[in-house]
Amino acid sequence: MRRLVPLLLGLGLAWAQYDLVVYGGTPQGVTAAVAAAEEGLKVLLLEPSDRLGGVLTRGWLATWDLARDKEGLLQGGLFRKLYQRLGGEASFDVADAEGALRAMAEGAGVEVRLQEPLLEAEVEEGRLLALKTPSGRLEAPLFLDASDTAELAYRAGAAFTLGREDTGLDRRQMAATLVFRLEGVPWGAVFLALNFEGQVRRTGAGAWGRSGWGFAELVRGYAPSDPARFHLRGLNLARQGDGSLLVNALLLFGVDGTDPLSVEEARARAAKEAERVVEYLKAKDPLIFGTARLSGTAFALYLRETRHLQALYRLRAEEVLLGKTFPDAVALGGYPLDGQAYFPGETPYLLGTPAPYGVPFRSLVPKGLKNLLVVSQAAGFDSVAAFSARVVPLQMALGEAAGVAAALLRRSPWTGLQPTPLPDFAAFAESPGAIRKLQERLLARGARLSPAEKPPASEEGKRGYKEAIALLRRGLFAGPYHLEGRLGLGAPILLGDFLANLEHYYRARGLEDPLRVVLKARELYGNALHQPLERALLNGLLRALGEPSLPGPEGPISRGEAAVLLFRLLP
Repeated sequence: MRRLVPLLLGLGLAWAQYDLVVYGGTPQGVTAAVAAAEEGLKVLLLEPSDRLGGVLTRGWLATWDLARDKEGLLQGGLFRKLYQRLGGEASFDVADAEGALRAMAEGAGVEVRLQEPLLEAEVEEGRLLALKTPSGRLEAPLFLDASDTAELAYRAGAAFTLGREDTGLDRRQMAATLVFRLEGVPWGAVFLALNFEGQVRRTGAGAWGRSGWGFAELVRGYAPSDPARFHLRGLNLARQGDGSLLVNALLLFGVDGTDPLSVEEARARAAKEAERVVEYLKAKDPLIFGTARLSGTAFALYLRETRHLQALYRLRAEEVLLGKTFPDAVALGGYPLDGQAYFPGETPYLLGTPAPYGVPFRSLVPKGLKNLLVVSQAAGFDSVAAFSARVVPLQMALGEAAGVAAALLRRSPWTGLQPTPLPDFAAFAESPGAIRKLQERLLARGARLSPAEKPPASEEGKRGYKEAIALLRRGLFAGPYHLEGRLGLGAPILLGDFLANLEHYYRARGLEDPLRVVLKARELYGNALHQPLERALLNGLLRALGEPSLPGPEGPISRGEAAVLLFRLLP
């Protein structure tokens, strides 16, 4: 009888209890479930924890990672509705976010079950037949994995790379964060201090509305209890409705986000570290933090990276940066290629700001599985591409696209596919007619699928182009924010960017002696990090590293010339 189950479900017989089961009550899980329900499906949303909202409500990530062009936000649809409902600014109240997500699900008629962790996934011949949770066995013709770690897809046998394994550097995962809550901090003093720091000291700090970012000089002197596990970066603040501040600043290293025991152990240790951080802030700046009280830590860690799906198509770093479009694009991205550190004290990764790029539907479809989509930062993105594609607004847009696709596939004659007894996302992805129907439906729902302007002209053929692409895919071709949609091969490379590439490589490879040279150079030339790298300084650095000098005329080194050199230095 078991072999008849998928056939009966695929034929849409009435006894099938649900059309779609979504695993993961994350922001993208909610938008996927809501969209599918609004399009006519009966949807069950399963969440392992006791609340909806994932990183927003359990991780207290209360500031959106937004991307815009001249037409406004790159993501529309359900994300924009939530964004506006929560105040239409960069930061929001997490309690309001949880209530809004619950209301979205209830309004669409989505059945939500909390505290339903995945116990087992039943798969036969590339088709997910059922899930087992504490409440029992759940069958459906279609499934969607919206968990941050793509746990359902992993249990179902999908292939992944781990951390930045695809770069060939190592298998490390980006630092995680524990957000904590402060009470008793005067917002007016915070606002004044951060805007002074940004305007007078030119550190990039600032405050506006509910948001604040900065205090880099203040936190620089913090000595963690375990320097190999913790690092305090500049404070990102989100003011809540009760006047408290959520602080995103405490980085955790060596956390395996795919291992619940590792995650929970790290969260418990970080909660203790947060107490030390608050005492440090109170002592160092009593005018602002003297009356601060630690009133809680987030229920879950903010995990930036775990697995990366081997999908029908893997989005690459250069496709992100250079604003590639795809015929099956179902959402727009544009957040900077902004990666967090992999080692304590490491310079963060910044590879530039993308021109708005499309995310192909194929990046959500696991190889070898027919009736499952993955929508999360663990979907089909190379690790460096995920620096941008992992952010919540884009993931919510992809969730909406996945939910609409499920609705179209469930009613296969609408898609232009030949009617088949078993729904198949891979076949859907390869059908131009199906993708066209999906895109038309998304546009009708208010999504954005095309940028306001074309990306900058291609730099292919310029000196260093191939080398720069190869380095970029490994996260080793740093670039400033203003190089939007370009490698900038003809522009001078900044000293800080050149040193960052060397630092990242030497740390990953465990090369202590050259790493010390680079770190000493950062210390000695700290005031020139944002200046063009001159040939004389470069050759002094190369000699210190035991490398031959780079011949050529005096003056700044172009990014193209630097790419050729770095490609040789960083095998």
